Amino acid sequence: MTFLNQILVFGAAAFLIPLIIHILNRSRFKTVEWGAMHLLESVIKVNHRRFQIEQLILLLIRCAIPILIALCLARPVLTGAQALEGDAPVSLVVILDTSYSMDTVDTNGTRFEHAVTAATEIIESTGRGSEISVILTGGKPTPLFDQPMFDSGAVVRRLKQQQAGFGASDMQGAIDEAMATIAGMTQVRRELVIISDFQPADWSPIGGESSIRKQMETMNIAPFVTLIPVGVPASGNVTVDAIEFPQRAFGVGQRVDVRATVRNHGKTPVENVRVVMRIDGEEADISQVTLAANSSTQLLFPYSFEMAGSHTVEIVVAANDALATDNRMAAAINIWDKIKVLLVDGDQRAAALESETDFLSIALTPFTFGRVRLADLVETQTVKPNLVNEELLQTCQVVVLANVAKLDDAQLEDLVAYVEEGGALLVTAGDRIDRNWYHERLFAQGAGLLPASFGEVQGQVDNQGPTARIVAGHFDHPSMEFFNAPANGDLSKGEFRRWMKLEPIAAESSENSAESSVLARLDTGDPLLLEQRFGEGNVIQFASTCDADWTDLPLRPFYVPLMQQLITTMASGLVPPRNISTGDPAVAILNATDSGTTLSMVTPDGSRRTLQTVEEGKTVLARFDQTQRPGIYSMSLPSTETIHFVAETSRNESDLETLNEESLVSLSETLGSSLVKSSEEYLQQDQLRRHGREIWRYFLMGFLCLMVLELILQQRFARVHA
Repeated sequence: MTFLNQILVFGAAAFLIPLIIHILNRSRFKTVEWGAMHLLESVIKVNHRRFQIEQLILLLIRCAIPILIALCLARPVLTGAQALEGDAPVSLVVILDTSYSMDTVDTNGTRFEHAVTAATEIIESTGRGSEISVILTGGKPTPLFDQPMFDSGAVVRRLKQQQAGFGASDMQGAIDEAMATIAGMTQVRRELVIISDFQPADWSPIGGESSIRKQMETMNIAPFVTLIPVGVPASGNVTVDAIEFPQRAFGVGQRVDVRATVRNHGKTPVENVRVVMRIDGEEADISQVTLAANSSTQLLFPYSFEMAGSHTVEIVVAANDALATDNRMAAAINIWDKIKVLLVDGDQRAAALESETDFLSIALTPFTFGRVRLADLVETQTVKPNLVNEELLQTCQVVVLANVAKLDDAQLEDLVAYVEEGGALLVTAGDRIDRNWYHERLFAQGAGLLPASFGEVQGQVDNQGPTARIVAGHFDHPSMEFFNAPANGDLSKGEFRRWMKLEPIAAESSENSAESSVLARLDTGDPLLLEQRFGEGNVIQFASTCDADWTDLPLRPFYVPLMQQLITTMASGLVPPRNISTGDPAVAILNATDSGTTLSMVTPDGSRRTLQTVEEGKTVLARFDQTQRPGIYSMSLPSTETIHFVAETSRNESDLETLNEESLVSLSETLGSSLVKSSEEYLQQDQLRRHGREIWRYFLMGFLCLMVLELILQQRFARVHA
């Protein structure tokens, strides 16, 4: 037996108090001579012996009472029982929060430093033969080692090299990863320790069917789960919440409007906050803003890029707050030199503005046709349908089939391959198209290039009958959102005299069908623009013509921005996204000659990693998966060109409040876990579970029983002598 509060054991010496009182009372009597005393000697002897026994019993009980009180307060622990685990090896999994909120600074360091200290103390306390795994939560759940380790020293050394500042935690994913790891471990004694700042944003989704308790019920050996919160709530924090700019292709010299959202999470206003925009690491613009308590504002930074290629935009807030990690946000933007568009004209004519693609060609290259010294972003080439081949398709980023009757089998095969490998295709209607061919070969019951089959012609016949207009509303597609601002044009003013009914097939009706989306709709309810992904590319289908035969759109002022927005957005979709979420892969499409090449990637913390290009079909890709840390990733290509990726995470953790005591207790009950305040308390409880069992409750029960017994005996003995 041992005691948790050993100094209180000395309180058992209080048993001397009733003993001393008893001894002192024994000496307080007076002898009185009485002549008839000899007649009572036999009775006195009998009663005196009984009286001594009764007093001894009461004395023992009174001495035992303070001893039991002292032992109870000293918290005795029973050791040596066969059921106790002792120094047996343990299977230990530590979930360590490495999200960006763990960079929050308090008077004693960062939250992450406290977490690493706690994890280190727990890992170092494990016995010989224990297997240990650490799962880092930032960005996405990532094990510290590929498999559990038996060398606690190696785990601690690697752990001390880690940093926080990664993306927001996926706690449910981390729990799932931990449970899978524990299930594969071998020791009977199993521990799961979760060390986090326990922010509401990370833990509010945990519970119900997804809780640890539910998962443990299915395990053969369930782990003992412990929660250890670290850090204290911080009062204020200023963040860059978002960077926004139009999601279309931009060329050299074109103005890009960058909008930054800055938020104050504190309860007091922040005045004269300096906000800086950096382009490729260089300061490009500065603004100042005053933020009210618990409020946000938007800042506009217009900028024109003078060089084509990959660029980065950073917004930095100069604020002295507890968390500097979220004071900046970045975005990658690709500036095009030229976007080459192949116009396949199905109705070429000699007269000006009579061919099918004349209006479209002018809309895409207005400076060229207007003989203005400014350069157009788009470069067009117009050909007849019979000239379409694989070599020609490979020279362009976007192909437009404008009122093309049909293609032969070889051309169709080349076109399908072009789109599958990442090309963009726009198909417009007209009076020359072979509807049966489009339905059977290009739509192919939902398995072909087209998102819908061209149906019957709607609208006027011989210039008689109803017309239709585009439904004016909020557009969600990047190619159409430009027109959400009334100053950019009212699409509902355009009139459609004729159009074809687009008849998509339900996705569940065909195993090979792709899901299509409606970009714009006519007031008749008919889709005007449909889009679907096909392989790595995308296809947009237009229900009317791109010239003035069926619609007056080409005669409207908004026709030029509409066509440019449509084509440039389609072209920008050819490039894998450069702005990704933390944990998502950064992917670049390379030239066929780059197959098997070794590339390098510079990560946000300045380290350099290498990666190999891989072939997927006819496409050569470079793929980098370790993007858990928010920031800029720079990939160096064999052509000496550098392309940038930006991984960002939600700003949910920027509110630095943590779960209060009541919420932590509730979470602990939901997870079926133990809640401790520090690693020291965890080790103390672990020591008890492994080496001893507290028995103070038994001493308390004995104390109460003796108190009652002493009262009963005292009353009974008093009546006997009365």
